[in-house]
Amino acid sequence: MLTTESVQVQSTSAETARGADNFVDSVGVNVHLGYYGTLYGNNFSAVQNLLVGLGVRHVRDGVYTGNTSLCSNFRQLASHGIHGDFIVAHWMSPTDVTNWDSCTSQTADAYEGLNEWDASHPASDTNWPQTDRSVQQWLHSTVKAMRGVTVVAPSLTSQSAYAALGSVAATSDVGNLHAYFAARNPGTPGWGGGNSFGVYGSLGYDLAIAAQPTGTEPIYITETGYGDTSNTVYVPPATKARYTLRTLLEAWNAHVPRTYIYELVDLGGKFPDNSFGLVHSDFSPKAGYRAIKGLLQLLSDPGPPFGSGILNFNLSGDLANVHHLLLEKRNGTFYLALWVEQPSYDVNAKKLLPVAAHKIIVQTGGQAAMRVYHLDVDGNVETSPVESLPMLTLNVDDRVSILEISAPVLLPPSNLRVIEIK
Repeated sequence: MLTTESVQVQSTSAETARGADNFVDSVGVNVHLGYYGTLYGNNFSAVQNLLVGLGVRHVRDGVYTGNTSLCSNFRQLASHGIHGDFIVAHWMSPTDVTNWDSCTSQTADAYEGLNEWDASHPASDTNWPQTDRSVQQWLHSTVKAMRGVTVVAPSLTSQSAYAALGSVAATSDVGNLHAYFAARNPGTPGWGGGNSFGVYGSLGYDLAIAAQPTGTEPIYITETGYGDTSNTVYVPPATKARYTLRTLLEAWNAHVPRTYIYELVDLGGKFPDNSFGLVHSDFSPKAGYRAIKGLLQLLSDPGPPFGSGILNFNLSGDLANVHHLLLEKRNGTFYLALWVEQPSYDVNAKKLLPVAAHKIIVQTGGQAAMRVYHLDVDGNVETSPVESLPMLTLNVDDRVSILEISAPVLLPPSNLRVIEIK
């Protein structure tokens, strides 16, 4: 039986979209092509196929001095549009960087300072902040004299370490953050004590402490991810897929220009981070790999810069903890991502937390061509038929749903009442 229910919509929302392809270009993944004896070092062809299939354009790895075979591998990746952020080591020199850049045929789009030196420096380095600053200084001057690509600040592991480093704003273009959420959801409000930077563990806190050495410069998240087996701080694989995809969206909403997932392939039992991969050790994709691949394929829209437009739309219904992101392609089609930012795993009890679907009404005020893309439990993208509608009711949960909206018309007055047919 048909019934009617009056729903008071929110006030009119006129939101400027961001470029869909800009988001796609923000996604990268960590690899370790020089780890011989692992899957990375033993089967480059499989790694390359996975990267190309995933649709990423950026990888993060190290500078490998004197290794021409690895140079060839990175040149091959660049032929597929995949470029590198290369990390230097404390013992390297400017010559090592210039030689590497030449050997890889200038495939780098970034060079990065020392990796977590505050936690990994030997006891003999009694002044690790000075080591970090010294390396950053010669790295910056070398890269800018060479060809001027992005120079990333060193990565660190704690609030106190960022404070101890001091300013490197003059020798970096972007800050650096390793954002791990200890098996919590990426939108977690945090779980530690609060201070002037926010609540420990939240993305806002992490970004605030990472800004200490670089001030107002944008910040790259050069590592973030989740383990999915019990020998790590872990979440189940299906939860990992949801959290990983939402990490990319939450970071983009926080105006992070580049986020590198850690990592592509499970490293194997002798490594403490052996289950962080997007694919298993037999190269078979996990749900997270499929989810990212589907999202990047859907939103990919390469081309010259363009001025994105404004979409007038209203959201109503159960909006508690519902987050969204509005993107647009060059042809004027909008993509509205919606998800419930709640935990779906209890890290203490080690059990799943069901997240109830929220009924959301999206209204454009007139006829618009709409299609829904939704991730199933295995990370695959399900697609609905295109419908010409003035509004659409969606059940949104902790998986990402994307509403494709074409040719929206102007909204009616903001006090309109929508009648939902059940």
